[in-house]
Amino acid sequence: MTRPGVAVKRALRPLIPDRVMAQYRLHQHSRAARVNVDVAIDDATERRRWLAATPDTYRMITTSGLSEPAAEDLVVVSKGGDVPGATRLLSRSDIAAVVVGEVPTPRLADRLRNEPVIAPTAIIVRSAVLDDVGGVPVGPSPLPGLLARLRDAGYRIGLVPMPPAHADAKRTDPIEGDPVVILASVPMHDIGGGSRGAQLALELVERGHHVTYVHLYPSYEQVDLGLRFIHPRLEQARFDDFDGARHVARTGSRHGIVILEIPAPQYLGAVTGLQNAGWSVVYDMIDAWSDPALGGDWYDAGLERHYVETAEAVTASAEDLAAHATAAGRDAVLVPNAVNATVFASAESERPADLPEGRIIGYHGSLYGDWFDWDALAAVARHNPEATVVMIGEARGVPNGLPGNIVFLGLKAQQDLPAYLSRFDVGMVPFAVSETTHAVSPLKVYEYLASGVPVAAPPLRALDGLDGVYTGHNLTAAVAAALEAPRLDPAVALERHSWGQRLDPMFSAVSRQLAAPTGSGVRIERRSAVHYGRRQRRVAG
Repeated sequence: MTRPGVAVKRALRPLIPDRVMAQYRLHQHSRAARVNVDVAIDDATERRRWLAATPDTYRMITTSGLSEPAAEDLVVVSKGGDVPGATRLLSRSDIAAVVVGEVPTPRLADRLRNEPVIAPTAIIVRSAVLDDVGGVPVGPSPLPGLLARLRDAGYRIGLVPMPPAHADAKRTDPIEGDPVVILASVPMHDIGGGSRGAQLALELVERGHHVTYVHLYPSYEQVDLGLRFIHPRLEQARFDDFDGARHVARTGSRHGIVILEIPAPQYLGAVTGLQNAGWSVVYDMIDAWSDPALGGDWYDAGLERHYVETAEAVTASAEDLAAHATAAGRDAVLVPNAVNATVFASAESERPADLPEGRIIGYHGSLYGDWFDWDALAAVARHNPEATVVMIGEARGVPNGLPGNIVFLGLKAQQDLPAYLSRFDVGMVPFAVSETTHAVSPLKVYEYLASGVPVAAPPLRALDGLDGVYTGHNLTAAVAAALEAPRLDPAVALERHSWGQRLDPMFSAVSRQLAAPTGSGVRIERRSAVHYGRRQRRVAG
């Protein structure tokens, strides 16, 4: 039975113009937009069209009041021809580069605002910014690649739109380094940059690979920490923008590796195409996707079996997932989660200002889902009134009535975690025991261990035999045991549980050898996109 309020909304919706709904949902539609773009448009009618259809990270700027900037620190990359007036936008110090590009006038797509596709014909960039993003990509058509590097790095871009003609918006610059494509669920910056797929990408770039990280869904975090992952051998793309055939052409004769972490139907064509081109496919089983809380309405057991049967290798983060592969007729290589050695081997840092003093029983990670045991968490807090129970992560669906010594600190970037975790007395995994959680390899456990912190957890099969982990059906008792245990040696955990150590068997499974670290890894910066109010989106030059 449909609720009366819902029925009224459905009846009224066709009567409301799309542009009005788009304005009402402006911020909602803009969540996936992470780059600020100032569009140089002097025509009032055209400005209104852009304002109606683009996200709230876009502003319309008039150029009449701008003067030419000093040219000595500017680099012009052009297909040829003149770029008159474009440099005037760089008289604004907040704009890092100006793109002259062929762009169709933006329009609502499925009643949603969207970012227009830009086919650049020239880019004028500050020399320091160009150095920061790794320079101009090699090859005869470097402009789309340079634009992608600027966007990935989070720099503010000025745009001089031109009518569509014949320019190409897709990258054609050759790929240097052994190629890896990671077909992931969420962007690299999701959950503070701490997902398994993001960690694999960081480790592989460090080892000389060219990694293309493709994500199917946007981040659903309410807070964007502004994390930017910058390296010339790292590309990040939404699935809708990924062209597998063109990617193969960019790699020449080198056959790369595909790591598929989610058995989604949307990825089938890309996986098949890369496989037919000679690439090795690894289906990396990381969750029990058959759980509706994880696989939702897209999960198809038959399709997952297809991925298991046709991949060159199957890896699994937990023994229960490996057993699932066995049931489908394949042996899976066990590759549990691990710890980012670069982050967690860093020198000791100052105590974070928002971290309470005294004894700390802590947790970091997701704070939602049926698997999170709020009752067990509350019991731990009540049993330890002298301690502060610190929760790090975006708090959604937190129940009322929790004890007052439970403190929520919000989402943190992964590189900030060591300063918090190293000051925990105990690290917790407050999960309910179920078939879904038995199939989880909690990445946080390895990060606790690498911080020297004993761990309290329920008796999950994936944690059997791990030194420093104290389990029990009663989480309060497990916490008590961990509180009495000695601190751990972080160096031992780093040696046993680093991502480099985990990737060796994955590469061996496809007859590849993992290269040694290069000493040139991904740089992580914080550049948050600005979301503007309606009136702020019109700027006078």
